[in-house]
Amino acid sequence: YWDTEKSGPVPSVLGQIQGTPTIKLVRPKRKAKTNKQKDVIDYNRERKASDLETFALDLMPNFVERVNGEEDFEKFQKKAKKYGLPMMLFFSEDRRITNEMKFLSTEFRRRVLVAQIPFTKKENRPVFLKYGVRGQALLVVPPIDSEDGDSNQQSNEVVFDGKLNLHRLQTFFLDHALKSEVKPQ
Repeated sequence: YWDTEKSGPVPSVLGQIQGTPTIKLVRPKRKAKTNKQKDVIDYNRERKASDLETFALDLMPNFVERVNGEEDFEKFQKKAKKYGLPMMLFFSEDRRITNEMKFLSTEFRRRVLVAQIPFTKKENRPVFLKYGVRGQALLVVPPIDSEDGDSNQQSNEVVFDGKLNLHRLQTFFLDHALKSEVKPQ
């Protein structure tokens, strides 16, 4: 919120404001090395709560990695091992990433790696079989040392059991994520 009458001149990052109310979303650039570079996105929809909600949710940060086949899954495992992060594997019925997963991947960034593995991709079938997934939405936390294909893997993995709502998912993430962030190398 920027009040043009009380707050003085508009910061240059916001650009020009013509008329009020003007709604803009300011977020860090995705590939920037520092948090100082920003993207400014103008809101050009109706001034209704549902439209504002859609605008905000569509532009919400997303750190969920999509897995499309065994090769992507191996890259994901290597990344988890490199940074010493636990993995959360979300086997989904849909290719669309849910808002809850977007939020949790942002909230627990650098404390856990989240991957979405959709059923709609035939390339993902070997990953489904590896974790015993049979067509339902499922969240699995494999043991950290399971990347080598251990035969006791299924007995050691943790499976989220319950309704996929934000509060329960957040508690599950808290239980299985690292307590502090891993600093990027």
